[in-house]
Amino acid sequence: MASADRLAGVGVFVIVGLLLFGIGLFMIGDRRMAFAKKFTIYTEFASVAGLQPGAIVRVSGAKAGSVTAILPPSRPSDKFRVRLEVIEDLHQLVRADSVAAIETEGLVGGTFLEIGAGTDRAKPAAPESTIAGREAFGFADLLQRMSETITQVNTTIAQVNTTIAGLQDDLEAAVSAVSHTVDNANDLIDTVSKDVKVMTAAGGRISRNAADISDALKNGQGTLGRLLNDDTLYQRAANIAAQTEQIASSARDVIEQARKALNEVQSGSGGLSANVRQTLDDARSAMTSFADNMEALKHNFLLRGFFNDRGYFNLASLSPAQYRTGLLTRGNRRTVSRIWLAAPVLFEPDPGRPGTERLTDGGRARLDSAIAPFLDRLAAGVLMVEGYAAQGTRDQQYVQSRARASLIRDYLIGKFQLDPTTAGLMPMGSEAPESPDHGRWDGAALAAFLDRNPTDKGKK
Repeated sequence: MASADRLAGVGVFVIVGLLLFGIGLFMIGDRRMAFAKKFTIYTEFASVAGLQPGAIVRVSGAKAGSVTAILPPSRPSDKFRVRLEVIEDLHQLVRADSVAAIETEGLVGGTFLEIGAGTDRAKPAAPESTIAGREAFGFADLLQRMSETITQVNTTIAQVNTTIAGLQDDLEAAVSAVSHTVDNANDLIDTVSKDVKVMTAAGGRISRNAADISDALKNGQGTLGRLLNDDTLYQRAANIAAQTEQIASSARDVIEQARKALNEVQSGSGGLSANVRQTLDDARSAMTSFADNMEALKHNFLLRGFFNDRGYFNLASLSPAQYRTGLLTRGNRRTVSRIWLAAPVLFEPDPGRPGTERLTDGGRARLDSAIAPFLDRLAAGVLMVEGYAAQGTRDQQYVQSRARASLIRDYLIGKFQLDPTTAGLMPMGSEAPESPDHGRWDGAALAAFLDRNPTDKGKK
């Protein structure tokens, strides 16, 4: 009896054990989809990124099968070939254009294979076919790309800094160029203004001369008075009248050109340099024509005596002998004032040109102070620079005295914008009866021939 009970208990245990084993096997097989109908497809990857056989396969996130095998490539240029088994229930989602990708569960979880659902227009993937694979993107790759990105950003920043530095240099150069241009424009305006002022003063003097000529013609002074009774001089007088009218017209042109140049300088209108230069060229041309006509008129036999009496001479044609006779003060219309300047104060040897002299800094300052009292009256007078030299033979004295007078004249014309036609030079050698040395002089003298003041008329 006892033996039968023991055998019954063993039988029950075995049956229960087999039942439990069957249930467990069924559950495991169901979990592993061992009893589901499946189809096989393939995909390829250059790197499997930790994927192992038996890894789960998901289709659009749903568990769909497992990786059954990973076939290694035969050469480095080929890819790993991965064989998959996917349940037939999800076959309609796996299309020919589906893409397989290796994914990770979390940051440190296991890997699985994710198959994306294809599009409606593609056909379902055929069994044993191959679908595309998207390469895995690992955390190490992310760090590597971040490192490369940071390196590239640093390189870009360095290039930007270099570009900014270059732009800063270009900007500084541009600002410097603009400043230089402004300085040049200011210098041009200053130079043109002085030139125009000199031309305006010359134009005023020209007008006064023309007025004097007209007065002389009206009053019948000198030879012209005889024209009223001498018919043989009529034609010559008519020519002189026409020439005088031409001179007056030239004077008006000069004054108009000078006024136009002053207006353009003061208004600062566009094209300043070109317009002012054109205006100055026109004015100089008009003055040249006027000077030619005036010079011809001064040498005309009818008016020559009138001009000589009034002290009008071509300074460049005066000889030292004529100058010493007092031609520039003839007619008691001008007074002369001289300022004597010694050679040691004015001159020093020129190291760049052996055997020649140049003005010293102290000499320039002495000339500035010497001419200052006469500047406001020189517009209507004459300045003669007398050169003196006491060393050498007479011809050597003449050459040196002329060179000294030329140095001073050029400096004064350039510094004070004097009219070159009323600023002359005279080589005097060594003879200077009126000098402080009473007979000889070594250096120069500034001789200002100025019109007498109204209170001076009648004085000798």
